[in-house]
Amino acid sequence: MRSLLFNLFFYGFTGLLTPVAWLVAKLGSRAALQRLIRFWGETVIAAVRVILDSRIELRGLENLPEGGSWLLVCKHQSELDAVLLASMLPHSGAVAMQELENYPLFGPILHKLGLVLVPISGARANRTAQVVQGAQRVLAEGRPMVIFPEGALMSLGARERYRKGIGHMYQAMDTPAVLVASSLGVIWPRREWAKHPHSTAAIEVLEPIPPGMELEAFMAEVETRIEVATMALIREHAKGAVLATAEDRHARGAANED
Repeated sequence: MRSLLFNLFFYGFTGLLTPVAWLVAKLGSRAALQRLIRFWGETVIAAVRVILDSRIELRGLENLPEGGSWLLVCKHQSELDAVLLASMLPHSGAVAMQELENYPLFGPILHKLGLVLVPISGARANRTAQVVQGAQRVLAEGRPMVIFPEGALMSLGARERYRKGIGHMYQAMDTPAVLVASSLGVIWPRREWAKHPHSTAAIEVLEPIPPGMELEAFMAEVETRIEVATMALIREHAKGAVLATAEDRHARGAANED
């Protein structure tokens, strides 16, 4: 029942707020739209706490740089990732599918937020170049740039080889890379209608990697640190069959990379 109530609230609230966001995007400032995005994120997080009776712990926030431009490299295993980022960093840049421009109301919102729009079709090399150029624009505006290193929403415990695009961004922008591990999929599993009430989860902001690392060393450091920290959080918060399935996914992902 809690899962059903949460879904009804989430989709209803998001649906009601989307036309408002479109209107602000058309007539208002980027700052006004960012405040609305923060309000959306904070309200949904409150609903997780009240309706689902679940808790999200934020760890390592002292590792977030104050102001300026930096790269935020996040494990992406739940729709809650985007909600939490909206509540914490609504001014950040991120990559979005260019095809979303064709959805009703979405185009003006995406452009006003200054997101990096990249088509899902086409050669990967071209997409990487577009992402790097877009990230350079975001950082030139004094905003952090969010990137999900596997380039996809992953099931709890799943892993794939991290894409080198994040390494090219890191080198091209000569900026610190802040790493984020997560167990949010314990509460809200990837693309699943059913949520897990009475659960706990956490995100952990790890110590930043300073600029200047060689590409291969950087990629190995990012993947190892995020995956180790993420699995530690999953083992802390997941229980029973959920944990066993996550462990199995992780083991199979690691074997596929070898």
